[in-house]
Amino acid sequence: MPGWGTAVLLLITINIGLIAWRVDIVRLLPQTASIYAAIGLDVNLRGLAFTELVTRKETQDGVQMLLIEGVIKSNSRYPTDVPRLRFAVRNAKGQEIYTWTAVPARNQIAPGATMPFRTRLASPPPDSQAVLVRFFNRRDLVAGVQ
Repeated sequence: MPGWGTAVLLLITINIGLIAWRVDIVRLLPQTASIYAAIGLDVNLRGLAFTELVTRKETQDGVQMLLIEGVIKSNSRYPTDVPRLRFAVRNAKGQEIYTWTAVPARNQIAPGATMPFRTRLASPPPDSQAVLVRFFNRRDLVAGVQ
């Protein structure tokens, strides 16, 4: 039975590799991202994550303001470019009713570093229920042109 032991060890090694190098695998084979998502493993190709998100409403000079603050954290082993931030206000049905972008404080972040961000929206839509924060991408350019 030495063949079975070797086969099991080989399968375990392959599984560890598939998990450890999942970002590289998804870069090479983008269709595998759904497989990782199905088993509960996230794949962060950008190497950046949003943390400490806080959304609150304030009034300044009689004007209602929506304030969004948070921190961008680098999970990468290399310096990473930080794209524009995209904010979307959603209604109770989850539909985007207003969007805007903001430029981060710096355009690059060091490995393991963090960068705070803050943006405000004056007079937010009255039916706003939630705010989605993500990075601006090429699809947003196409959607803006249409």
